Amino acid sequence: MSQDQLNSLARIFTFEKKLREAQSIVELRYIVTNELRSISPFIYSFFGTWTKPKRFKIEAISDIAVVEKTSPVTNLVQKIIQQKLKEASTDTHVFTLETESLIPAKGENPLPEQFIWVPCHSSQKGMQAVLVLNRNESWTEQETEYLRHIGSTIGHAMGSLVDKNIFEKMFTIIRSALFQFILFSGIIASMFIPVSLSVIGQAEIIPNNPSIINAPIDGVIEEILVDNNDEVSKHTPLVNFEKTQLQNNFDLAQQELKVIQTELLQAQQSSFNSKEDKALVSLLQSKIILTQETVNYQKLLLDKATLLSPNDGTVVIKDKQALMGRPFQIGENIMVIADPADVQVEILVPVKDSITIKKGAKINVFLDSDPLNVIKASVVKFSYEPELTAENLLAYSVIAKLEQEDAPPRIGLRGSAKIFGDEVRLFFYLFRKPIIVVRQTLGL
Repeated sequence: MSQDQLNSLARIFTFEKKLREAQSIVELRYIVTNELRSISPFIYSFFGTWTKPKRFKIEAISDIAVVEKTSPVTNLVQKIIQQKLKEASTDTHVFTLETESLIPAKGENPLPEQFIWVPCHSSQKGMQAVLVLNRNESWTEQETEYLRHIGSTIGHAMGSLVDKNIFEKMFTIIRSALFQFILFSGIIASMFIPVSLSVIGQAEIIPNNPSIINAPIDGVIEEILVDNNDEVSKHTPLVNFEKTQLQNNFDLAQQELKVIQTELLQAQQSSFNSKEDKALVSLLQSKIILTQETVNYQKLLLDKATLLSPNDGTVVIKDKQALMGRPFQIGENIMVIADPADVQVEILVPVKDSITIKKGAKINVFLDSDPLNVIKASVVKFSYEPELTAENLLAYSVIAKLEQEDAPPRIGLRGSAKIFGDEVRLFFYLFRKPIIVVRQTLGL
């Protein structure tokens, strides 16, 4: 026996050991569709079983955690397997299909033409599953023999994990009159269980009491000196407005002031000999005061062309590029400076799902970045009139305070939040929406 054959047998033994150690059907499916590459390389691996006596379903695909039922590839291979089952193919064999029939959807690349059909038999319980492998190269006779042997091993492992008669036993229990009476009584009794009415809405972490940076002058933004989430300190330059016109106005005012000052000096020198020059001195002194005010005002506008941070914090700016070159009027919002340690959560509750929300109501927040951990919060305030959201839906805005004081979540994180309302009976909780639809439809 060659070294390659010994290596192949060693890999088969290792694979069978993993099958025997599988603790669940899910674990076994993963081993079958992914660990088999070391024995017989493939591109795609499809593994399925019968969910009902005559209903076959693909339940695992190589390199994919969850099988998408609507996927074009899944639907295509499902049809191929159904056809092979109609042909009563019960032995491991290689088969090929034409390229035209292997295109999952228009515009997508076709699957490789080479397939191998691996039925998974159990000597005690018969056919347990089907494994289909797919690649560009044809399978050798040695690989076919290996896979035939592995198919029976998989079938045996499946038979040990699945009780084929479990559905028949459950059906017998369900048909019994006593079970049906207990089940019906339990359902009726459960309708009176008190539960909290709740609603789920989109949530976003927002700053609490941020410093709002508005346009101090009418003008066009030339440059934004910071990016979103930048940490800034007090008096850090944030925005530069276009200064050309402001600088020109300031220079002209200064020049005008110098001219008047020169005229005043000349008038003062000649005022000793001329009564008219004495009167002109008073007039020019008044003009100097007014022009100096103009210079100071133009200087103030020029200074305001550079926006400075009013305090330490984090920059929150939605779309930096959209603001560049855009004309602003005095008071228009540009950005906010927020304290990253002082945050709250905003929840948008759709009008169609709204419930009675009270101040102090409990909220569970689940962030998309950490969906397994809940953040507790409570309602602080809420809007009485709905507003149009970015998704073009009418929703109420609910502001909530986070109970988590240490390590607050980052500003801008999004997720979902569940708001708890008044206690109601389970019947009303389940049928609230149908009742609303009936009342609106029939006018009751």
